[in-house]
Amino acid sequence: MTSARIAFGLGEHEDAARALLRSEWPLAELPSCVNEPRFWTMTCPSFNGLAGFAVLANGFKGAQAADDPRPYHPVLEYLVVDPRVRDRHLGRQLARHVLQEACTDADEVMVEVERERVGAARFWTEHLQCTVMPDSDQTASKVMRLCWSPAGA
Repeated sequence: MTSARIAFGLGEHEDAARALLRSEWPLAELPSCVNEPRFWTMTCPSFNGLAGFAVLANGFKGAQAADDPRPYHPVLEYLVVDPRVRDRHLGRQLARHVLQEACTDADEVMVEVERERVGAARFWTEHLQCTVMPDSDQTASKVMRLCWSPAGA
């Protein structure tokens, strides 16, 4: 397994993260501050540049008073690993790190996966023990919602 350095924030990697994101989803953009995104970047000694990154947003639910802080409901929006360093378990390292840090402020993390990306759904269910949320919690027909919690990992 290749060792990785995972850091909170984008730092000097913002442009590289944007390019890596667009290599997977050409129309995608890094999220704005509205959904209170949290970013993690991953580098590794055997690769020059950004090996991967993850974005966790606050998928806050329901109405609330204007003066109250929004409750934290983490949703993993993106986890991207550069194709040149895939199959080295780097995605698993990054995902575990992000999920564990996200659950310091919440009981669970929602992971959304495009249904057409069968390999991605398998990655989350087999390697990270995510569970598919019940049909009543599914929304868009193109997206499958999964749930990760420290208790289930």
